[in-house]
Amino acid sequence: MAKLCGAGSKGRFGILSNSVVFALALLMSYMGASSSLSLRMVASSWGAPSSYHSSRTGSLNAPSVQLSMASSRGINSVYAPQDPSSIPTGFARMCNKAGGFAPRPVWDGITNGITPWFESKDGCFIYFNCNDAHWYIDNASGAGMYLAVPKGSLLLPPIDGWVSLTGSRVGAPKISFV
Repeated sequence: MAKLCGAGSKGRFGILSNSVVFALALLMSYMGASSSLSLRMVASSWGAPSSYHSSRTGSLNAPSVQLSMASSRGINSVYAPQDPSSIPTGFARMCNKAGGFAPRPVWDGITNGITPWFESKDGCFIYFNCNDAHWYIDNASGAGMYLAVPKGSLLLPPIDGWVSLTGSRVGAPKISFV
């Protein structure tokens, strides 16, 4: 069963997101992957694009995202959805750089195992951090560049509302689904 997202946190979505994620995980574990219950139903109820769907095997197939208008170099690109259990290379690099932390327990501690993360061909990545209930855009080395509060969906990043973590006051990115 997936862990509860933001359990015990005082994030914006607090107990509601915990209840939804818990109910979804519980139902899917009882009904199995061949169940008619899909993450598509959950995603559409949160306003995800219609191209968001679940395959017959139960694996999550999210749309790619196009990031544009960012003033930070090298992060404007198309980002493909990635398996929630895999760890971004840049994240692993940052764990090693920050004191040799093992990436797996850190990644498992901040993600829920359900929400996909997204990666560009250059290794930049977008992910949802359950501990503080924010989406992040990190460069290929794992350094945080932008963050945003979820809007309507915990399964897909918001299209706007990104704030720079580098001190820049201009060039906030926009996201579209492709």
